[in-house]
Amino acid sequence: MKHTHPKLLIAGFLLFICAANGTLFGAERDAVVKVGGCTGFVVEGDLLVTAKHCKHPETISVALQGKTVAAKRAYVTQREDGPVVFRLAGGPYESLPVAREKPKIGDAVYSLGYPGGNWARIEGEVIGGNGKDVNYTNHRIATGNSGGPLLNANGEVIGVALYVAKDISVHRSGFAGWTVTTNAIRAAQSGETAPSNRPVIVVFSSERCAPCRQLERDVQAGHFRDYDFRFVKWNEETKTWSHPDLYREFWKSCRPNPDDIAFPTIWVQGTDRYRVGYSAAQRGGLLNWIARAVQHLLEGLFGKNEPIKPPLPDGDGTQPPPENKSPPDDGTKRLLGKLISDVTALRDDAKKTKADFQQFQESGVVGKIKAIARLKSDKNVALERVEAVKSDVASLRGRFREEPLQFLWGLLGILSGLVHRRFAS
Repeated sequence: MKHTHPKLLIAGFLLFICAANGTLFGAERDAVVKVGGCTGFVVEGDLLVTAKHCKHPETISVALQGKTVAAKRAYVTQREDGPVVFRLAGGPYESLPVAREKPKIGDAVYSLGYPGGNWARIEGEVIGGNGKDVNYTNHRIATGNSGGPLLNANGEVIGVALYVAKDISVHRSGFAGWTVTTNAIRAAQSGETAPSNRPVIVVFSSERCAPCRQLERDVQAGHFRDYDFRFVKWNEETKTWSHPDLYREFWKSCRPNPDDIAFPTIWVQGTDRYRVGYSAAQRGGLLNWIARAVQHLLEGLFGKNEPIKPPLPDGDGTQPPPENKSPPDDGTKRLLGKLISDVTALRDDAKKTKADFQQFQESGVVGKIKAIARLKSDKNVALERVEAVKSDVASLRGRFREEPLQFLWGLLGILSGLVHRRFAS
């Protein structure tokens, strides 16, 4: 019996680790780019963040994910140094996620960038700063790292590289803090106007809204490339909008019935056209609706007269839509249609999962790692879809309990049983 040489086993193991790391960190590598003699990184699909002291011009070009992309400056910090944000043409592009909270002293962190013009990942931990305005770490960055991201252990952006201690014996670097960085990103999102040939579609959303997350994923996947989407999000903790002025503008332009508004509310900015609700199965319908609304806008049918400003919720338009409210009720037919739509979408999701699993079985090591990531994503989408189907069934049951439709009630019982046995498990 032959025995594999220990050195061959070690070499094979190292090759496997290298291949796995190349796959796992590939997304980070794609989202972090050279910007002149500095570094920049992509967030939110089309925003490029870098540092003020790099002194970039108003319009720049970067080599991003296999092509040259133009970018226009959208935000500059008023501080002596800090984040500068550019809006990238085209997109969306591979992006880094942004952390939801500031780091704490002792948290493990790492920075990415091009010190000396070469790609590097440098690890350390937070040793000072308040986390909001500034972070100090115990690892040294170098010339070329400026403008690059500081990330937490989950790979989420918590700051922007600004400087390193001049004394080379001191392990200390400084980064723009989490609050400064996230405020810069939020300001760039809300303050940059879209080009005239890309109508602006505003989506009022909430982190707790599954259809909102689905729409955001579809936008990032490029299903609505001809339009500039802006997600205005409601923060449940602070009870504030990410861009309250846009919410006020929506109420002024559309004068909606408060009972008709729910997450997500999708509005064609500059018109009085809006709609409520979204699912992946409605993607084509939403695209057609946007195209029609924009056509009316271009024909000059809307916006000729200044609309009358209605009374706004709480007097300032900052009250969010109800969290779990359905679109305006047009009866049992609408509920059945939504159930059929969600079940159809779940079936399509199952087909995609089957294809991804087949690819997992047929792929090599690197292919399997990629397929596992896709299967995890498929699982999350399927769970959200199952919850939507269960909610549809519950809504129909509630309606039938109030109406003397015994035959339909029995039919619904059969349908709900089939749905549960087929999908819920």
